[in-house]
Amino acid sequence: MFFISRRHLFGAALALPAGARATPSLRIVSGDLPPFAIEGQPGRPGVLVELVEELARRAGHAVKVEFYPWARAMQMASAQPRVAILPLTRTPEREPHYQWLLKLYVQHFVFINRAGRPPVSSLEQAKRLKLTVLRASPNLAQLQRHGFKEELVLQAHSVEDMLRQLERGHVDAIYGGDVINMDKVRGSGRDPAQFQVGLELESGEVWLAASAGIDEAELARLQDARQAMLRDGSIERLFKAYGIRPRAEDLR
Repeated sequence: MFFISRRHLFGAALALPAGARATPSLRIVSGDLPPFAIEGQPGRPGVLVELVEELARRAGHAVKVEFYPWARAMQMASAQPRVAILPLTRTPEREPHYQWLLKLYVQHFVFINRAGRPPVSSLEQAKRLKLTVLRASPNLAQLQRHGFKEELVLQAHSVEDMLRQLERGHVDAIYGGDVINMDKVRGSGRDPAQFQVGLELESGEVWLAASAGIDEAELARLQDARQAMLRDGSIERLFKAYGIRPRAEDLR
């Protein structure tokens, strides 16, 4: 695991010749999406937070990821210059609104319901269920593309809200990222044996994305740093430190 200074900085100003204009600081925002991004755990802030902070450090920026509610983080990164966001699933709807900087991972979107009930194993079965998804995620649009009725889908403000809705019987199943949702189950003290992962409907590339303002030289430095970390195994080791054993193709 990498040690990165966590001073309260938005970015580091590099030494410049007299009269030169400093590049505005880079900010990186996220929501609480364990194990990718974990709010309130500065010693273990999430696998993608650690990865991106290390990539940024190697590219010349000392950056601490800032946490916000997910919908607000997305708005900041699409509207404010030099604000990057992670982990953002790359979709056709989002494509024109961001600069897509670095692919970080491939997320797999699945249905999760309570153990002891029939697992969600087919599209036809899933379409009859009442579901919950994370607000401002790509999941509602994914379901709609497959013919799900919007009135059967509740949007939650957090993964914790999704789990509560399932436990209270307000919905029949959760639809979303397998790693994020099951990590929340374990991290919240719930028994993973009480939940079951069913049908994978789609997968999506998770990226570091940004609003306008990241120039080609900065992007090249970030990409070079990522390639170096892939070659020496640093990225795979970081994922394993969080208990994630990614498929090789999910990291490249």
